[in-house]
Amino acid sequence: MIFAARSLLVSLAFFATVYCTFSLLVLLAWWGAKQSSQATAAKNANLLFGLRIFPFAVSAVVTVCFTFPSFWLLERPSLDEDAATFILALCSLIILGAGLFRVLKVRARTRRAVTQWLMGATTVGADDRMPRLRASEGAPPLILVGSWKPRVMISDLATAVLTDNELRVAVRHELGHAYSWDNLKKVVVSLTPFPGMSGIGRAWQETAELAADEAAVANRQEALDLAGALIKLSRSSQQSPKPLFATGLVSSSSSIDKRVKLLLEWPTAGRHAQRTWSWSLLVLFTMFIGIACNYGATLMLTHRLTELLVP
Repeated sequence: MIFAARSLLVSLAFFATVYCTFSLLVLLAWWGAKQSSQATAAKNANLLFGLRIFPFAVSAVVTVCFTFPSFWLLERPSLDEDAATFILALCSLIILGAGLFRVLKVRARTRRAVTQWLMGATTVGADDRMPRLRASEGAPPLILVGSWKPRVMISDLATAVLTDNELRVAVRHELGHAYSWDNLKKVVVSLTPFPGMSGIGRAWQETAELAADEAAVANRQEALDLAGALIKLSRSSQQSPKPLFATGLVSSSSSIDKRVKLLLEWPTAGRHAQRTWSWSLLVLFTMFIGIACNYGATLMLTHRLTELLVP
């Protein structure tokens, strides 16, 4: 029992060390990228999201798959951890606890808002098994709610202000967010806090809006329709804060002027995002095979690294 507690203690301390180190490296890389270019980020929402969660993902995988097993199998039974180990473990608990608290708080706030919007809501149709709901009074003009089972909510304002073509392409914008799991990604981002990471998170949300715009548009006329919908709804609707775990067409996290400008320049300024998931999966699969074939040696290396990093 004591040895299991030691394993957990050292694993948490290792997680804090690696997570903070990688987070600082990501922040330095982000700061350098902004200083060396006029662009705020690479124009790829997936790349920015991966950059944002990279420190947590790597730290969690290494801790669970390597640090804990290596300590359990290779560590001596004698108690030799000092106060610094306990402090680092406490830092891990604070990080994990802060992320969980923030997710639960924002989730409760989002649920209250969505419950209010759904009062008296009616189903008006569905595309690709994605339900559309006519929202009650007080809801945003057009918004995607739900992380696991997303739904598009359309208010009376949207149907009154937009033409049929504008409404159709605006709904496709929200479907783009749904197919990219952007609401769920917001939960993941909230679950992985670190001071200074908010800038990367905002850049990802802005780029996700641009990516959803591109996913909704297939020709220049549709680009003009979406630009018209953005202009009309930005002028007609109140810019009140939206729940974090929901995504509206007119969002405070994106620049309406920038989005409209890119849509008016379609297709010259469009289609900039590149699919990188296939290459990323290939690299990850190759790494997995290499580590699995040398798991014993990897555990020994991890144990030495743990002794080096954790007091």
